[in-house]
Amino acid sequence: MVPAQKFTFQYSRVEDRLKMLINYDSAATRVDFFVTRAMLLQLIPVIEQMFIKASSSLPQPVVEKTGNLHVNLHRPASVEHATDTTTLALLASSEILLLEKVVFAWQAHEKQIRLDLYAKGVLQSQAHLNGEQFAAVMHAMMQVVPHSSWGVAPNILEI
Repeated sequence: MVPAQKFTFQYSRVEDRLKMLINYDSAATRVDFFVTRAMLLQLIPVIEQMFIKASSSLPQPVVEKTGNLHVNLHRPASVEHATDTTTLALLASSEILLLEKVVFAWQAHEKQIRLDLYAKGVLQSQAHLNGEQFAAVMHAMMQVVPHSSWGVAPNILEI
């Protein structure tokens, strides 16, 4: 299991799937996932519930739509727009895993959300996110969704 420190999102037109790259700049800890439209649609109601649990008034990160969106958990809810495309390609995982299951757990004592990402029936990566980090990651993911072709409203996570 790889601890998730950075989330990078891309949309792949060829596969018609989102790519979620965990720790994109570390060959030793990088995990690449494909997220299908069906999976995303299953996750949206749970994501909304986690927003409510984390805080009723999370700040909405301002994110411009670009080819690559990157959220670094080492900096408070930072969203970086200039992800190095060369690094994304050079350090690519040998295999892109199909995201099969996501488990969200609210940890009330720490006021954090634990995010467990599964592929091939195994926990592949885990993140512990405060409310701001969770909001930044989820909004970055939604920025790369092809909203019209996937039938997802661009502001679906605004609560």
